[in-house]
Amino acid sequence: MLTSTTLGPCRPFALPGGETGQEASTCEKEEERRKRCWEKNKVAAAPRQNKEWKEFLQRESEWLELMNTELKTQMEELKQERQRLILMHNRHRPTCIIRTSSIKTPDSEGNPLLEQLEKK
Repeated sequence: MLTSTTLGPCRPFALPGGETGQEASTCEKEEERRKRCWEKNKVAAAPRQNKEWKEFLQRESEWLELMNTELKTQMEELKQERQRLILMHNRHRPTCIIRTSSIKTPDSEGNPLLEQLEKK
């Protein structure tokens, strides 16, 4: 066969005259061998990839559980702070000298954030 260059083992760039039947058969065998190797490699790599995926999911799960715990702790601290502030406000109210109808108290405001916290 007369070739000036090749683009790969199965894709020769032929000068005028083209490939012979034997060369095409060799190319098909090479392509088939590559396909078998690729399939074997794919099967061999699958357990490793599955293990890596499971490890990733495990780490992600642990991180999410930690975040959940921290958020629950923070929520409890905020609830306690809210209770302290309500108590302080209630203790202050009887002694407060500023009493006008134009000043809104937390009871009369209808604060959406407070209402939402009340529900929980």
